[in-house]
Amino acid sequence: MTDMKPFRVGRSRTGLGLFATRDLPRGTEIVEYKGRRIRTPRAKELEWVRANRYLFEINSRWTIDGSSRRNLARYVNHACRPNAEAVLTGGRMVYRATRRIPEGNEITVDYGKEYFDLYLKPIGCLCVTCVEKRREARRLARKSSSKRTDKRASKTLQSKRRAKTIRTSASKRKTSRKTSAARKTARRT
Repeated sequence: MTDMKPFRVGRSRTGLGLFATRDLPRGTEIVEYKGRRIRTPRAKELEWVRANRYLFEINSRWTIDGSSRRNLARYVNHACRPNAEAVLTGGRMVYRATRRIPEGNEITVDYGKEYFDLYLKPIGCLCVTCVEKRREARRLARKSSSKRTDKRASKTLQSKRRAKTIRTSASKRKTSRKTSAARKTARRT
């Protein structure tokens, strides 16, 4: 019997992602971040020259270049409320579940402030939490905007009614003047 992997690569909101193929209890080691080890100064150089986004800094001396497609951990996406974390154990970088991950859910980690500011902030974070926050903010803005529009419309309607009332009363005054002038003329004759 083969040992089935606890994850699969699949389509996610941000492209490709890693999804749980079974329920993963808290503390489960999910996948190892694999790749060649390069010195951190060289990694920083590669980051700027090739815009390599798959560099995982282990310490001030070593970094893992996970750009190889054989590194399945590279498909773990960012989330502001992650369900996994990166842990260095025995010289290996492993993603471990920080809470129970139900079957079918995407496995996510927090990439950190530096990565977020460099790559995600300019285009906007696409994690579920941030997308829901923006959706709710837009909904509230539309709601308050429609209230303002409703208030403006009612004020416009009120001012139109006032104008109509003023025109009507002015025309009544003109009509009454004409009528009273006709009465006076009729009395004289």
